[in-house]
Amino acid sequence: MIKIGMYLPIYGGWLPSRKSVKVQADGTYFEKEKDKLPSFDYVKRMSLKAEKIGIDSLWIPDHMLNPIKGEQAPSLEAWTLASAIAESTKSVIITHTCLCEAFRYPAVLAKQATTLNEISNGRFWLSIGAGWFKREYEAYGLPFYCHNSRVDRAREAIKIIRRLWKENSVTFSGKYYSITKGVLEPKPDPKPPIWYAGMSESARNLISEEADGWLMKGRSLKETKENIIDMNKRLKKKGRKKIEFAMPALTFIRDTDKEAKNVVDQITEGYKNIFNKTMVTGLVGSPETVAQKIQRLESIGINHILLQLTPTFRELQNVEKVFKILKKIDSNHS
Repeated sequence: MIKIGMYLPIYGGWLPSRKSVKVQADGTYFEKEKDKLPSFDYVKRMSLKAEKIGIDSLWIPDHMLNPIKGEQAPSLEAWTLASAIAESTKSVIITHTCLCEAFRYPAVLAKQATTLNEISNGRFWLSIGAGWFKREYEAYGLPFYCHNSRVDRAREAIKIIRRLWKENSVTFSGKYYSITKGVLEPKPDPKPPIWYAGMSESARNLISEEADGWLMKGRSLKETKENIIDMNKRLKKKGRKKIEFAMPALTFIRDTDKEAKNVVDQITEGYKNIFNKTMVTGLVGSPETVAQKIQRLESIGINHILLQLTPTFRELQNVEKVFKILKKIDSNHS
């Protein structure tokens, strides 16, 4: 059965405000989306609520500046937050969407991941990406390389991490990173799966060679199916087994399809391109309709659908209705 995860609410919503960096890309912004400002207390309560109703995994964005509501808006640091949520929860998977590779040196990240894996009793997944938000690199004094170089750096990082998790002493000399007689003890048990997020050709090549899971962007059912087929072909060509696939989706659930559609229409404020995209790539509708959409995603190979909820607490109550429907369908088929 497909697993359902959730993005943790650390930005105050998922649609860009007037001050968002994303406005620079397409000029659209939204001011009617409402969620609470990020605080640890709020995020912790949402995590515990999500775990209680059956959410399988919690995905924490990793940015130094808030990319959704503007750089002056508050946001929480992803690694510190993951450690606290791991200690607060009991069964849910803890991971990121996704860790910006340049923020943490590979060997240090390997050590951090090992410790977090122990804190969570083996519930941690390591999810990495190349990073894209140039402004936060400038703001925090971090070098920002071209896209392909960022992906290549991530490839070296993954190689170092895997070796440190397995070998007693690691010496590695790459184009970007080098370590001499690196030691990491204790070894993580179990070893966390390594996910990678990215849609570019260089990212797909890395995933087909190094990753255990692919965190994809939200796309239509047709595009998603094509992406999964493409990746499976690459994996077969490399002689690798199949990996897992995850995809986020803006989620709006109401008693009827019409009510849910009206909510999206109000939030998008007449921007038809964003409205149409949300209707195609999101989970919008009644609990029955959303359950059917999730089943269709499962049928094409998606292993994890990741909910982006606004406001999170209210929407989690609606998600609970979807879970009941999916469990009933699953029990009827078993």
